[in-house]
Amino acid sequence: MKRRLLMSMMVLLLVTSGLALFPGEKVYACSCVESDVQERLKTQTTVFTGKVVNKGHSQQSKNDGMLREYTFDVDTAWKGVSAKKMKIIGSDGGSESCGIQFEKNQSYLIFAYQNVMDHKLHTNLCSGNVPIEQAGDDLKLLGAGKVVSKEDFGETNDGRSGPFYLILYGGVILLVALAIVWIWKRKKRI
Repeated sequence: MKRRLLMSMMVLLLVTSGLALFPGEKVYACSCVESDVQERLKTQTTVFTGKVVNKGHSQQSKNDGMLREYTFDVDTAWKGVSAKKMKIIGSDGGSESCGIQFEKNQSYLIFAYQNVMDHKLHTNLCSGNVPIEQAGDDLKLLGAGKVVSKEDFGETNDGRSGPFYLILYGGVILLVALAIVWIWKRKKRI
């Protein structure tokens, strides 16, 4: 009996010391910094109200966990809207990982930021998005936005904003200029 008790204590000691020496990965819960609607209007890239018309499939990202692309039919814009239909990438985990879920055919007040890695518009639980039914006070504080129609812009935005295209087209122009200089110098040698 003493031997069995001693063996049990040894196993318990080994297990607890193993856990102390080799802890698992650290896990952090979502923690959002409180901000009012005016502050979010200043800090976010895009602010609008719209209805979810397409809910893409959840996909694993290299850096940001599970992501899902949503397409919104924009009703009213306050900032950064470049098309009647806007694509927004949402963090698709649970609320403990700052994930957010939008339901198809439901309308929301959306706050989105431009992601520095893929230059697309992203949002999450901390961005301040709310269903339109709960957005009354925020909408009053935002003031009158611009009602958006298809004629104002175009049909769909791919989720990338102006700076992305500026860099892309600038790079193409630079490559063409370098090719012209290279050809000109090569002809000069001959």
